[in-house]
Amino acid sequence: MTAHPYERWHSTLYPFLVSKMEELQLLGYPEATTAEVWSYLLHKKWKKPKEDVFLHQLVQDVMSVSVSGYMTFLTVEAYKAPAFDLKGLT
Repeated sequence: MTAHPYERWHSTLYPFLVSKMEELQLLGYPEATTAEVWSYLLHKKWKKPKEDVFLHQLVQDVMSVSVSGYMTFLTVEAYKAPAFDLKGLT
């Protein structure tokens, strides 16, 4: 699997990811992380990356992440994960 073209912007966008994570935590989602927000952006918002994207557009995308979009993404990802097996715990 090739790296996403916007991966090169991660360190530049990190302060905005922290800000969005803190906002989500203040809105009642204390488990929100910068890694989850980044994953949401890469796999949902930036599914089809543009070649000539500007930094301010990426910042806008980070800051416009909605709670509903973020939570829907996490829910779908949880359903895609392998089922948890309790058989070996008894």
